[in-house]
Amino acid sequence: MTTTATPDETRPPAGRRRQARAAATRNALLDAALREFAAHGFEGASTRRIATAAGTHQPQINYHFESKDELWKAAVDHLFDRLDDAVRGSFGDTNPGWGTRTGFAANIRAFVQAAAGLPEHNRIMVQEATIDSERLQWIVERHTRPRFEVVTHHWGRLRADGLVADIDETVLYYSLVGAASLAYVNAPEARLLGYDTLSESFIEAHAEALDTMLLGADEAVARCPTPT
Repeated sequence: MTTTATPDETRPPAGRRRQARAAATRNALLDAALREFAAHGFEGASTRRIATAAGTHQPQINYHFESKDELWKAAVDHLFDRLDDAVRGSFGDTNPGWGTRTGFAANIRAFVQAAAGLPEHNRIMVQEATIDSERLQWIVERHTRPRFEVVTHHWGRLRADGLVADIDETVLYYSLVGAASLAYVNAPEARLLGYDTLSESFIEAHAEALDTMLLGADEAVARCPTPT
């Protein structure tokens, strides 16, 4: 004889449901905070607007993050996690692609695509990186320096082996970061010039152009789309 489970028997335990709701609320707050901090900067950002955009109430920010400063740090952590996920899993040594010419080229393309898909990263970094502050120092030590060291280390080895252009490692790093992100930071300007820098065709052409400029890709042809 078979028995049919009742609805209460098939539902997750109450504690698990509460945990799931709390995690969903926290993630919604992080996504809303990224948009708010990117649009208004730390000082201009409103925790009330963040809570409203996340579909919750302001006390939830204090519950999950304790303060606006801790919310900002958690949001930046969340942002760099998304960047690492986009760039072949990690900027760390667990990503072997940086150590080969072909892998470096693939990571350049992935970074361009990530820059196009994460405009909050570009805007927050533009806001924070131009003024020496405790927030900038925190970003540099927690996020920028480890990524800088990975990219410059592998470029230096490839350069020493004669596999890439003879470009200083630090110059290469800032050329890559700047060239990969500017078109998406300046997307409104580009639209006025008749180009949609967020279109798939532009992103692909942009990635090929960076590969060609930095690595001299033999067959990459960067064809800019026709103005709209």
